[in-house]
Amino acid sequence: MTQLKRTLYFLIILCLIFLGLSYAISINIEIGFCAVNSALISNNFLFTCFSGAFASILVLIATETYRFIQTKRALEQFMFGQLAFIYGQLQIANTNIQNLISGNKLVTENLLENLSISIKQITPSLRSLNYNPIILNNRARVIKNIIIRLFSSEILHLNSLAGDCIYLQIAINTDKLEALQNGEPNPVVMSSSPNTNKTLKLLNDGILRLKAQILIDLTELNAVCDNRFHWNDIEQQITQVSTPDSSLTGFWARYDESQK
Repeated sequence: MTQLKRTLYFLIILCLIFLGLSYAISINIEIGFCAVNSALISNNFLFTCFSGAFASILVLIATETYRFIQTKRALEQFMFGQLAFIYGQLQIANTNIQNLISGNKLVTENLLENLSISIKQITPSLRSLNYNPIILNNRARVIKNIIIRLFSSEILHLNSLAGDCIYLQIAINTDKLEALQNGEPNPVVMSSSPNTNKTLKLLNDGILRLKAQILIDLTELNAVCDNRFHWNDIEQQITQVSTPDSSLTGFWARYDESQK
């Protein structure tokens, strides 16, 4: 948006210059202050050239203004989409962890792999946000504050969480090692295993904090854009996500259902 804004400013200045020249020549034609009437050039010719340039630049300004508005709307849509996707991934991770903690269930090492990968893919695009409106109205101020929060803390916390997901695998392997040292020949790590349980709770605390922060961003963005994104409906669908049945019998049941 910054480049488009600079282009608009340049065109406006150029437009004013040609407007001033056209006006000056029109006045000169009326009062005859400086007679330019040679065989090659005249006041009328200059007026035609400068007024034509003024009209052309005016059309360019209208076109660039429309493109600027469309770019601004597209950027707002992009930012909402990225934040909503991260919020959904956090919600899925939170649901899975709560389901594990609520009972003594098997914990897989790749439980948070999708969350980690999604964050690492999205945060660079969030860092590239270039929101620079011409008029700093209430909408622009709210959106700029959201971006400032993202740049100053939230992206850092997201990247930190993505890196911390590896500790779940470390905790699982630590529980396996301790079980082997205690004489268990084929240890199986459950959600109640001490190291894994503590790590799941710590990671879930970080997920909940980030969920709350991003929820504020999404709510404010939707409100200031006059509910253009229908966030309340989307949030309801995201929060109703069910815990997937990742068991072998669950897979068989889905396969059998698809064959009917």
